[in-house]
Amino acid sequence: MKKLTLFSIGMLAFTLVNANATNTILYSTDNDWTNWNSVQGLTFHDTTAFDYDGVTVNGIGNLSNAGGAGTGGSLEVSPIVPCDWGLAGPAFGLAGPTTAVLVAMDGPGADYGQPLVAQTGTLLVHYTKPDNTLGGTSFSMGIFFQDNVQWGGWSATQNIDLGPVTTPSGTEEMYEAVIPYSLSATTNLQYAQIGFWIFTDYQGVNPWYVDNISVVPLSGALIPAPVTNLFSTFDDFSPWTAAGGDLVSPDNTWSTDGVTINGLGNTTAAGATGTAGSLLVYWSSLETGYGTIANAPDQGGNAAFLQAIDPGCDPASSTSVAAYGNIYVEYSQPDHTDGGNYFQLGAFLGYNADGYYGNYLWNADQDLGFTDDNGLEVHKATIPYTINAGNFYGFSFGISVNSDYQPTNGFHIGEISVSAAQAPLITGINLNGSQLVMQGTNGLTGFHYTLRSSTNIALPMNQWTTISAGNAFNGPTFSITNTINPANPQMFYRISVP
Repeated sequence: MKKLTLFSIGMLAFTLVNANATNTILYSTDNDWTNWNSVQGLTFHDTTAFDYDGVTVNGIGNLSNAGGAGTGGSLEVSPIVPCDWGLAGPAFGLAGPTTAVLVAMDGPGADYGQPLVAQTGTLLVHYTKPDNTLGGTSFSMGIFFQDNVQWGGWSATQNIDLGPVTTPSGTEEMYEAVIPYSLSATTNLQYAQIGFWIFTDYQGVNPWYVDNISVVPLSGALIPAPVTNLFSTFDDFSPWTAAGGDLVSPDNTWSTDGVTINGLGNTTAAGATGTAGSLLVYWSSLETGYGTIANAPDQGGNAAFLQAIDPGCDPASSTSVAAYGNIYVEYSQPDHTDGGNYFQLGAFLGYNADGYYGNYLWNADQDLGFTDDNGLEVHKATIPYTINAGNFYGFSFGISVNSDYQPTNGFHIGEISVSAAQAPLITGINLNGSQLVMQGTNGLTGFHYTLRSSTNIALPMNQWTTISAGNAFNGPTFSITNTINPANPQMFYRISVP
């Protein structure tokens, strides 16, 4: 089943091409801007009076609650004054960019007290262009950066006009500044500061706004999706029951990971200290095809588990929202001494909104390079799944297989974890000449999205035209810029993921 976002544009028909997932938000919410200072004759302060992108999750540059819930907002800047250069940022003497910002800009391992590698990338800044009512002919947005080996700034090489927006100062034009950056290598990063680097002779009368600083993911560097442990310990697996005539029992003599903290699927002591272990499965002769082999305890009242599977759901009212993700299962692959040619592991999810039945099989299987105590090779299955919006009543979870194996020995189910996101959501659409810019959220790292179009919204999805496929999300927020071509009086668009 496909989870999707649907939108239409009735002015002209637009065909989307060359879609690319981009930016990771460094600063966007009102909370993110609270530690920024006023310098160079300009006054800066956070405000909730203007919010361009609708983002309410704090950026990774937030000094106190990165990734936490925030309030939509922006950075309000006083009327522009002429300056050869200007900068604003976290006050000197306070913490500079967070470790997460350093990693996003420089790559894995970047941190204070650690080396930075020489790195190039691209920063994006969304801002309303200040007025020059009182004079001036030039304005250039840039980013200032300094650490113990470099000092200076990077200027925008491109400013994309995103169209007019309404602000407390009236109608202002919104732009996206594309700013290439270059970091110098250092063997020991002692400190860093980030801010704005502005060249202008403008002199205006109205405040203007910066809503977002983001970074385009480094080439080949995906931002890892959060992974949550559901079941891992002996205690987690103790309440599990058999299905299809099989035999299951918790095993405290072997574990795939040695974890002793109970997972969220533990219905009596989630997050408490437990005993390392796994689930031992003895496969009956009845299980030689397709079906469930082991069931977890009922999760209908387990709010933490439901929110891990379906971010954004409301456990109190048993209401699910459209979501998608991966379930990861570490297991020892059963032998087929007594026959069989194929084996595929899966996860069973049952709840009211999917008709009490949903069986999902792996799309990838990784040999982890070690064996269990029976000498069976340990693997990790990646199982994509979707959640339907509706009712979570009676939520159940289990492990299933599609196989004709007939194992002689028992095999183990080890750690079960999940990474999940709500259905992708378009948060903003702007038309600029021949460019259509779409911003969104709920992208799950590594998942591929597809853009489709149709002149008829009533057509089944399989009859919509695929415009772009194969692109992957690089983080929870994304921006897609596409060339448009007038062709029809009306065109509808969908973004979907498996």
